[in-house]
Amino acid sequence: MASIFQGNQVSYIGAHRGASAYCPENTMSSFKKALELKADTLELDVQLTKDGEVIVFHDFYLNKSTDGQGFVFEHTLAEIQRLDAGSWFAKEFAGEKVPTLEEVLTWSRDKVWLSIELKQFEHLHEPLAKKVVQLIEHYQMEDQVQVMSFNHASLVKIRNYSKRMMTNVICGARIVNPIQYLRSIQAQVLNTPIIHLSPDLVKELHHEGFYVHASMSDDINVWKAVLEWGIDAMNTNIPDVMIAERSEFLEK
Repeated sequence: MASIFQGNQVSYIGAHRGASAYCPENTMSSFKKALELKADTLELDVQLTKDGEVIVFHDFYLNKSTDGQGFVFEHTLAEIQRLDAGSWFAKEFAGEKVPTLEEVLTWSRDKVWLSIELKQFEHLHEPLAKKVVQLIEHYQMEDQVQVMSFNHASLVKIRNYSKRMMTNVICGARIVNPIQYLRSIQAQVLNTPIIHLSPDLVKELHHEGFYVHASMSDDINVWKAVLEWGIDAMNTNIPDVMIAERSEFLEK
């Protein structure tokens, strides 16, 4: 398949934690549903277990989306995979398991682009970035992924381990000089909400060879606006709704 974002003529829709409006987030059910709905990319979160395995899970606590308790890093992979990660969402998903990153990579190879977000506690000095790069390289999926994080130090580590992999800078606040900043950490993508974007900024970033990711939204009006601006991607929990809107936009 083509490298992520290469040759794009439209704004892409990423399924946020999979099709998480319809299935429990960050599960194989959610990813398979997103692919069924024809999402362009799958967004997923990764972190390390107590025994150093890379799992796909968003919250640092297990409480919200499993029947477990406590921090993820306090539990081994075997302990986490005994948990129910589906019943909290709906009874038909009872027994859904927390997947490993390796499981998702094996399933998605040559099938769909991935946006992998690193989630980690900086003070734990976890080797998450290194392990993620090793797994992606093992499956020869360097061109199929972008690695994202709010923790920009993690993205610098990704770049130290891989000169080839695309990195995506997630920013909750406005960066004064985003082009200079992206260059300083050798990143390729600015990922920020619409309130920190403008048509002129999108055009400037594109002119300088960068991609623009308009964060995550389920608001159809936000999607309409960034479509007009020509952004490269936006994540959503409702990929089918946004894809339908994009089809209407392209037919105009």
